[in-house]
Amino acid sequence: MATLDRYFENQTTPLREADARNELLASLRRLVKLHPPVHTCSTGWSFQGLYSGPTSIALLFYRLSQVYPDLEFEHQSLHQWARAYLQLGARTHKRAPTPSHCGIGDETLAHLALEAILSEDADLVRRLCSFAAVINSPADDGSNEWLYGRAGYLYLLRLCQGVFSLDRDPAVAAHLERTIRSIIHRMLVVPQPWAWHGKQYLGAAHGSMSIITQAVLSMPSIAPRFQQLVLELLDHQLPSGNFPSSLPAGSDRLVQFCHGGPGFVISLRSLLPYFPEISDRVQDAIGKAQSDIWRRGLLTKVPCLCHGIAGNARTQTS
Repeated sequence: MATLDRYFENQTTPLREADARNELLASLRRLVKLHPPVHTCSTGWSFQGLYSGPTSIALLFYRLSQVYPDLEFEHQSLHQWARAYLQLGARTHKRAPTPSHCGIGDETLAHLALEAILSEDADLVRRLCSFAAVINSPADDGSNEWLYGRAGYLYLLRLCQGVFSLDRDPAVAAHLERTIRSIIHRMLVVPQPWAWHGKQYLGAAHGSMSIITQAVLSMPSIAPRFQQLVLELLDHQLPSGNFPSSLPAGSDRLVQFCHGGPGFVISLRSLLPYFPEISDRVQDAIGKAQSDIWRRGLLTKVPCLCHGIAGNARTQTS
């Protein structure tokens, strides 16, 4: 019997068919109605980069604009919606990034990266890269994970690479590449096992899987150095198919992107091309985790990407 305060019983087959485009538009209407791109006392915005706040919504509209370049929503292009939400953070006071707070949850870095790609401004990319000197401080090991650490900074740099490619802007592309290499080198200097808040986390937000994923996607040639570590992470897969959030392994309760199988599935899928020697092992782990997510992934929490069903749904598609 399912624990109803955590997830709903899932059916073997879908209960009904849904029109994905209509569902998307309905979700966007709900989003802009409940959280319009205005800044008032009643709005209650928090500014936490891509984790929470208007900058995260700006990224959503930017990504959708790449998938649906001709879609007009509420008389505006998706690109215009992205700019409207990004503008909310333009005048906010931003903290200076540190080695312990430099990931996708850092408003300064996230806002700067998204502004750079929306405006296609090379100077903003150079400014984003300039923070590497602080983030790579030899005096502070800081954090390597994705939400608050260097892996998140790598994600933002890679986001810029999608616009400032080598054939489009060789000088900026080379600058991004040098910065990425310096960050990865600093990550590798930090003694293993990597820890966050004193614990060895495994998952896609705070753990080793997040670090490996961003490092390999940012610099594929480094993949062989991580193959043994990937195998060791797979060894921790639980009988259910889920993965523990940290070591020593405790509860098998969290089935979400940040902690558990969903984050592993999304990460392992992206890493699969870079680990051909262990592809069978990786695919087997993905399959077991997917079965568990289907069984326990229909979460009763807010339907968000990190802790909710929206992130889990991504694990069931190719």
